[in-house]
Order: sequence, then structure tokens, then C-alpha cells
Amino acid sequence: MYDGLRSLALRSVSDGLPTPSAEHPDVSGLVVDMTASGGYATLVALTDDTTSMYTSGGGGTIGAGERPQVAEATHRLLAVVQAHLGTFAGPEDAGLPPEGAVRFHVLTPAGSHSVDVPDDCFWGGEDHELMPVIAGVQAIVTALREVSPQ
Repeated sequence: MYDGLRSLALRSVSDGLPTPSAEHPDVSGLVVDMTASGGYATLVALTDDTTSMYTSGGGGTIGAGERPQVAEATHRLLAVVQAHLGTFAGPEDAGLPPEGAVRFHVLTPAGSHSVDVPDDCFWGGEDHELMPVIAGVQAIVTALREVSPQ
């Protein structure tokens, strides 16, 4: 199930995802793959308020973008990605990240790009030029925790 959901997210633009909003006109979404518990966790944040996080071991949260605080965090993140779009100049690598890295996939109407960020930077141990984007991802994770049943 994980691979299918992840594939749907990565090809959402070509499958007809709506046009991005004025706040992030060149950014349709962001998919973030990170290592977690011997597998992977993937965060999906799309312009149509689709916001989910799921793991390769099963479980997660799907459809949380229906909640206003999650949708707001998603659009703030996509606007931050818009401001840092030039940093995502690498070609798309739809694979999962190597050990020790988190992979960011930026989805745009013109195509997708990916960049790997060291785990230490993603978890706040070291600085990185994408710290505002990383902070936006962390804000979505926090919003997901706040709306998910405990």
C-alpha cells in the first residue's frame, strides 16, 4: 500500500492535480521521504489540500488536509518552497533516499525536482540552506499530530 500511495503522490501533477494557488504559483506540492524505524515515512503536501503522512511499515494519517490548521500549514510550506524553488534544481529521482538523507521531491506544473538533505540537517543538528522548508515540514508534522486521535 505504501508504494502505491507514494507513487500516486509523485505523479499527482500528471494525473490532473489542480493549478497551484497565487501564493505558490510554481509549486503544486512537496513529497518528503525520510527513514523511520527500519523503513520509510513519507509526508505529502499538495496544492489541493491533500496532506498525508504514512510509513512503509503500515499506518499513518491520510486526508488530514481537510482540517483547517493542516491545510494552512500545507499552504505556508508550499509558499516557502516557492521562495526557495531555485534550490531544487536537480533532476527528479523518484527513488527513496539513501541512508543518512531525507529526500525532498518538489512537484511543479513544469516537472518535478528532488534534492537530498542530510539527516543531521533535517533533524536540526546542522544548518542547511533549506532550513525554512525543513521548518515548514516540521510544522505540518506537528499539525498532523495535533489533529490525529491519540
